[in-house]
Amino acid sequence: MTAPDGLKRKTVVAVLWSVLRTGWTTLATFVLFVVLARLLGPADFGVFALASLVLEAARILANAGLADAVIRERELDETLADTAFWAVLGLSALAGAAAFAAAPLYARMLGQEEVAAVIRWLAVLLPVSALGAIHGARLAREFRQKSLALQGMVTSLAAGVAAVAAAWAGWGIWALVVQSAVASALGVGLAWWSFRWRPGLGFRWSRLRGLLGFSASMVATQLLWMLLVRVQDLFLARWHGTEAVGTYRIAWRLIELIGQSVLAPAGSVALVALSRLQGDPVRFARGYNRILGAAGLAVFPMMFGFGALAPEVFPLLFGETWAGAAPVAMVLVLMAVPFVTNFFAGPALAAVNRAQSVLAVAALQFAATLVLTAALVPFGLMAVAAAYVLRAYLTLPVQQVALRRHAGVEPRDTAAALAPPLLASLGMAAGVWMAKDPLALWLGAGWPMVAGAVVLGALLHAGLMLLLGRPMLRELADLARSMKSEPRDADAGR
Repeated sequence: MTAPDGLKRKTVVAVLWSVLRTGWTTLATFVLFVVLARLLGPADFGVFALASLVLEAARILANAGLADAVIRERELDETLADTAFWAVLGLSALAGAAAFAAAPLYARMLGQEEVAAVIRWLAVLLPVSALGAIHGARLAREFRQKSLALQGMVTSLAAGVAAVAAAWAGWGIWALVVQSAVASALGVGLAWWSFRWRPGLGFRWSRLRGLLGFSASMVATQLLWMLLVRVQDLFLARWHGTEAVGTYRIAWRLIELIGQSVLAPAGSVALVALSRLQGDPVRFARGYNRILGAAGLAVFPMMFGFGALAPEVFPLLFGETWAGAAPVAMVLVLMAVPFVTNFFAGPALAAVNRAQSVLAVAALQFAATLVLTAALVPFGLMAVAAAYVLRAYLTLPVQQVALRRHAGVEPRDTAAALAPPLLASLGMAAGVWMAKDPLALWLGAGWPMVAGAVVLGALLHAGLMLLLGRPMLRELADLARSMKSEPRDADAGR
């Protein structure tokens, strides 16, 4: 097997294990999410969302991009690994202490005093979860997604069951804190068990400065990407209260679960795979667009199909209390294209040492989100969702220009890769929307209609892809066949 073929096989096997991990985690998270939403209310989820925003920002700052730097290093030595480990742990302790101290001020600024206590408990968990960050990075750089998959499956299930038990016992919002605590502690234990590495005392300031040169812009970028999604919660809390935050967050969370069930596994290896191709611009651009096209093929039909069925799905899953999340979700699914491109543009630019470009694009998107959200938040939840979608499309061309300039990825090639699954998915969603009433009359309202619509949507999408995307399907089939034949070919050549 040639070196490029070996990388391709490692990448695809890693993606398959990541798919298994994410598929299980998504399924378990979804089921437990439904149960928790029926046991808790929108206000509980809203308070937790506002608290977790602070801790997520603190975690990004504490990790300092060091895990990504470890993954990206061509040759990782133990001194570098030790330096990254102790730096992440120390920074996490400092960030947790800062969040703990700032919690009351943050709560008063939002006018939501109950947020402070939740922040303080989550802050205590921050240095605990940091203990496994570099272990996970070392697993990822060695393409050991199997270990990461098993680790994620066990952690998500155990944490979810603990949260449901606490919610059932009447703990309210603290059930979500229990979920975070179990996930942090168990995740660290499994990370150390999966990668039998014990950090030494090889911390070196000189090595840390070298890592921070790469990671500083990555940290700022990750922080901005997180705030892109979460900053709207702050506006909603001030204008409409925690219940509105919870409703909006539930709608976004379902879309995120749908999208990340595919994007997370591919994204987890995209940086590693693209970094190995940075010396070959042609193969780099081709690999990037293939990843993007395959992601769109899976994500677009799921997102647009969900949008078509959202008015029926939300009350069936969560009860009438959450029916207000359906129209929000119908607006948010319209950003399916930038949802996919945002996920891979960052790793692609980082792989060619253009982290500053990622930061510039993220800063522009964040500024646009602030302006549009501030202008539209008085008009309610759907207007806030529309602001998010509008921002995504207004800034998309800037992202594509950066990819062309620094990574040699032509926008027209990216558009060509995304066009077949996008057109097929839009046609499928339109067909499902028009067929809902006839299906309800034929099969009955509720779950029978939804099930019939899902089957119809799958058939429509398959037919449209055969009509519009035959070359893409043929290329994916060829890749699958090559993966099956490579082991035999490799063995024959020995």
